[in-house]
Amino acid sequence: MTRLFRSPENLTCLSVLGLFLAVSSLVLGQESGNSVSKEYYVSADAGPNGDGSRLRPFLLLSQAESTSAAGDTIYLLFSQSGKVLDGGIALKVQQRLIGLGTDGKIPENTAGRVKLTNTADLPGGIMVQLSEQNEVARIHFMNMATTAISGAETNYSGAFIHHTTFSGNAETHLEDNYLSTKGKGLVYAISLEATSGYLDGIRIEDSSFYDGEDLGAIKVFHSGDSRGNYRFQRNDFSDLGGRAYFVRTQNSSSVETVILDSVADNIGRGERNSDSIIPYLMGESEQIMLIRNYRYQNTKQEGNQSNTGIEAYIFGEPDQAVAISDAASKANWCTGCTLTFKIFDGVIENATTDPVQFSNSGRNSDLSYEIRNTKIIGGDPQEGDGGISLNLQSVQASGGRTTLLVEHSDIIGTTGYGFSLNDRGGKGSQL
Repeated sequence: MTRLFRSPENLTCLSVLGLFLAVSSLVLGQESGNSVSKEYYVSADAGPNGDGSRLRPFLLLSQAESTSAAGDTIYLLFSQSGKVLDGGIALKVQQRLIGLGTDGKIPENTAGRVKLTNTADLPGGIMVQLSEQNEVARIHFMNMATTAISGAETNYSGAFIHHTTFSGNAETHLEDNYLSTKGKGLVYAISLEATSGYLDGIRIEDSSFYDGEDLGAIKVFHSGDSRGNYRFQRNDFSDLGGRAYFVRTQNSSSVETVILDSVADNIGRGERNSDSIIPYLMGESEQIMLIRNYRYQNTKQEGNQSNTGIEAYIFGEPDQAVAISDAASKANWCTGCTLTFKIFDGVIENATTDPVQFSNSGRNSDLSYEIRNTKIIGGDPQEGDGGISLNLQSVQASGGRTTLLVEHSDIIGTTGYGFSLNDRGGKGSQL
């Protein structure tokens, strides 16, 4: 599964080419399947007998779903009376879901975004189910009872989510218990899952995620032999229980992720282990991740003693303090995982514990880490004892290969070591 790591410049060119091809495909698709795309409107202020027009909008998203066709645009109108739309929609191929402001135009500020929730009896419905080449923009998703935007069991290639807001979790919510602590499950605002095929051109940009003790932001989970290509940029995260970016791969899946110009503060509410960004590998999977110009801090010191700033984790045989006898868990231990992980031009400040931590519990793993032009400021390392903690396998003759390059970077004011090399579950020798 060898791949070339693409530079941001190449990515820009590829993105432009990909956008051109996507637009071309969109036009051709409409000509062949839906030659005249239509527009529909939905409003929480609407009466029960609307026809979906601008003057007589639908009251429910489900009405727009049943009436619209592939390639259509569905506009959500801002409520003049302050009502919140409640419900969900499964988008068709090439559909757009766009929020409009009080004047019927694209809102320029976040306060003018249409509010959407899902307070139906549990299991609460997903607000937006993606399909191929969808655009979702200018909507404020709030008080989530379950995932707001989902890509599960569908081809969501070309999904473009931008200028959206996500805040709060419902008091009663459908929980994602994976990696939760103290029995407190999380609900992720955006959850993208693939089990087969190649998912390409997925973008989440210029969006905000905040104020949810049981809320996580973006979760990507690939399994089987699936492959994925993701680009996340100019997103901001604050006061969340769950992670900002959680990318998990399993079996022989492979994912490339680019994270640009993002900001995070106070991740890990509820005393959680919620490292703000984590590539998490299982089985024989592969990941390539580039993080550039990431600004992280934890001003309120949220999270428990395992809550690092950024972590990479290779799942496998734990140290003796952790007992895993479940055969299903052991089947997911890494036996040949590959990770290329690059952190450039970032600032990692005031982490609750280790600012940057790389942990390998698998076997026969091939791991390559680079940190360049990055400042690590403060932090109270308790896992691997370093501003940068490289936690190697505790099992002898595990067959792993790890390289770490740190260049033109500063480690300032950590309570532990600047750099730690550890081979005994965070308690070994340091350099």
